[in-house]
Amino acid sequence: MLLLSVTSISAQEVTHDYIKKYSPICKYLSDSFEIPVELILGIAIVESASGTSRNAKVLNNHFGIKSGNTLRNIKGIRTRFRDYDSDSASFVDFCLYLKRRKFYITLKGNFNYNAWLNEMAKIGYSGSPQAWKAKIKSQIIKYNLIELNSRNAASKQP
Repeated sequence: MLLLSVTSISAQEVTHDYIKKYSPICKYLSDSFEIPVELILGIAIVESASGTSRNAKVLNNHFGIKSGNTLRNIKGIRTRFRDYDSDSASFVDFCLYLKRRKFYITLKGNFNYNAWLNEMAKIGYSGSPQAWKAKIKSQIIKYNLIELNSRNAASKQP
């Protein structure tokens, strides 16, 4: 029981460090693309396991973005996932990915992360949309990511 508790604390520390490291770029991109900062960071936390996943470590891919259906050898890894020159390139590409979606024009400037999650689930961003949305929401709530967005800090989200 003690080991489980220590492991859990360690995972939380990793996530807190991840938030501290990547919240500045997420805030910048939120302002630039008018996408909720907590959405960007919440998805990155889940998709990259707070930066500990193989894709995040080796490919700098924090969002699980694929580069097609063909397996390729990248840095000694056989993968369908896109590789990036830097972590920040992955964050920028994620926002560009959202910008290319049909729903972007109607949601741009809407800082309700639930609206964005619902639209992303509809287009199949995840293979298990309901479970995926629940994971993202739980991270946003658990780590109080909504407080990173000054637009949302004063209002409550459902």
